[in-house]
This record gives sequence, C-alpha cells and structure tokens, in this order.
Amino acid sequence: MRFGTHSLVATAVLSVAFAAYSAGAAAQAALAGKVSSAEEGAMEGVLVSAKKAGSTITITVVSDKEGRYGFPAAKLEPGRYAIRIRAVGYDLEALSAVEVAAGKTAALDLKLKKTVDLAAQLSNGEWMASVPGTDPQKGQLLNCVGCHSLERVVRSQHDADAFTKTVLPRMQGYVNQSIPQHPQLRKAERLMEERGDQRVQVYRTTAEYLATINRGPAQKWSYELKTHPRPSARATRVIYTEYDLPRETISPHDVIVDSEGIAWYSSFGEQNLGRLDPKTGQVTEFPIDVHKPGFPTGLLGLRSDRAGNLWLGNMYQATIVKFDPKTTKFTTWKLPPEQNIDAAQVNMVSPQHSHVDGKVWTQNNGFAGVHRLDVATGKIETWEPFKSAPKGEPHNIYDVIPDSKNNAWFTDFRWR
Repeated sequence: MRFGTHSLVATAVLSVAFAAYSAGAAAQAALAGKVSSAEEGAMEGVLVSAKKAGSTITITVVSDKEGRYGFPAAKLEPGRYAIRIRAVGYDLEALSAVEVAAGKTAALDLKLKKTVDLAAQLSNGEWMASVPGTDPQKGQLLNCVGCHSLERVVRSQHDADAFTKTVLPRMQGYVNQSIPQHPQLRKAERLMEERGDQRVQVYRTTAEYLATINRGPAQKWSYELKTHPRPSARATRVIYTEYDLPRETISPHDVIVDSEGIAWYSSFGEQNLGRLDPKTGQVTEFPIDVHKPGFPTGLLGLRSDRAGNLWLGNMYQATIVKFDPKTTKFTTWKLPPEQNIDAAQVNMVSPQHSHVDGKVWTQNNGFAGVHRLDVATGKIETWEPFKSAPKGEPHNIYDVIPDSKNNAWFTDFRWR
C-alpha cells in the first residue's frame, strides 16, 4: 500500500521531482534499450528509472513509440545502477541492474509481464476514474487524499454505520498535515465549520457513498479498475530527476527555486525549512522553533519577497515566519492573543508586494480571518469578513493574494 502526501509518495523515501524537456534523449546515450511485453510488443510510454548504488538521485526517461528508451551520457555517470519501471498493469519480469561505463553505451532490453495486483499500482486519479458516483460524490474523496491514498479507503471493509460512527469522526480529529507515519490530532475545531446534527449529516452522506465503493464485507469491488493511458508522442520526450529526502516523514508542501537554482521546500508535518542543491542532491534542514508546545507541527505556504527572503505559514503554531537565506536566520511573529486561539491556523503568507507599503498578508483558517502584518512595527491587524454569517454556515479562507498595490484578494471555498 502507498501512503500519499499531496503530490508526493511516501515509500521507503520521499522525493522532490523536477522535469526537464529533452529532445533526442537517446543521442550519445549512457544506457539504452527497448521495452516490450508479450501482450503489446514494443511499449510506448513506459517510465524507466535508474538509480546509482549509494546515490540519492534517480533519473527517469520514457520509452518512445518503438519502445526505445535512452539515458543521455550527461545524466548517468559511471557506476552500477538499479533499474525500475512504471507502466500501470505491468511489472518487470526480473529485477534489473546494469553497469554504466564512461564513453560507452550500456544496452539493456526490458521485458514486462502483466501484474498480479493491479489495484496496488493505481494512482488516486485512477481510483477516481474507477469508482462509480457523481462528481459531487467523488469530490468528497478529495478530503481523504491529503493524508493517505484512496487505496486505503477502497480496500476497507467498513459499512455505512461504521464509517459514520467511528471512521469519519476519527479522521476529522486529525489535522491535514497528518500522514500514517506521523498522525497529529487537532486541538480544536475550526469555528466556522459544521457542528452537531449538521456534521453528522455530512458524515452520513459521505459514509453511504464510501460504503458503495469499498470492498465491504464481501471483500470485492463491484466495478472495473480503470487506468490512465501511458504517455505518448511528445509527452515521452522528458527527463525526470528525483532527489531523495532524509526521512520518510518529510512531506514537502510548497517547493520554490531561487535565483541561484537552489530549491527550497516547506515541510508539511515538521518544523523544518528544507534546502536542496540540485547539482549535488545535498539536503540541508533549518529547524523552526515550536511556539505552541503540544500543538500540531508543520508548515504550509512558502513564498519569497522581492529581496529574496522566504516567508512561511506555520499553521497550528500560529506564527508568521521569515527566513533570510544569506544569514540563515529566522524572524517570527506570533498572532495577537485574542486571535491566537486553539483553532488558529496560519497557512499562507503573502509577501510578494510587501515592498509597496511594508505590509505582509496572511489568513487564519481557525475562524476564517485575514491578517496584515506591519513588518517594521510587528503590529498585526485582523479582519473577519464572515463574522456575521448565520450560525452553521461554513466558511474557510485558504489563501490571500496581493495585487500590485498590495491590496488583498482572498478565497472562500467552504460556502456554496
């Protein structure tokens, strides 16, 4: 079973992926070959990955319409490489490894066989395509994939009552940055979410749908498993470079690249800002102080200001965080006590146009609020645009985006 963390997958390691287009990837190849199977013959769109022994970097290319693949010499230095593939519905006939030498093209043809467990290979998108239901019903599944894959849901055997009374209330108790390896409980409910009977009805509606798509007591699915088509034509002319991160509990939420080509990431469930040098694969972590002991940890939004400083939302620690890459020093601002409630959640910080007036915008999921920080004084102003909304009417401000004059625009994605 795979454990999903937003766009990244937790297995033995977690990786940040970057893609670069390459025309003529097979020219001057360090490693080349052909991918085929008894069922299809030459196979287009198979992802072929090579990882050197002892390295933290994996290079992936894609086979063309003749089944040919090739790794440019500039991408594979001499050494021994483990080879793996991804083509949903297939496995390698045998584990593969190859020795790559300087100035030569190593040849390795890959034979694939039909997999015996298709369900274990499906992505969340393929599960969404496979399960029956209307768009609104399937939309409920988006609340699941922040913490784990849909495979966990569809393999379950719960009935609607079990989902309603046990599973969904338990899931509601975890914060969004939870993953199976690092679950974290929320300290308080958001103030502008469903309550009481209204919430139970949401559980019941979701539960009745989930009970129609999981394996249930019969331990079988009532629908056909569907897969997405493999890449073809121009989509095969690509090279992916993956960089292993130090721990499987690292869940990069935002990744940005600075003017020097260094990648920075916010760690969704931990108090660390990460730095990756793509040239070497070296990862450096900068720990961020805990300001509310006992509350969930983790960072969400990561953005830079005009000067190159990095700004982060420290979620349930309820702080605005600034990092200076030149000095590697952090500056933090806590919310005022009256807004720093147990449910306070600062997700996104927007410094993009702070040079206009010295102000930085952020939001608060805890009570659907908008904050504005005066960087010079540390004063934080607060607006609650939905404070007078009828009781039980849900609202959630997820982000605040400044325009060129540093006026704020925000989203409300809970009210329909």
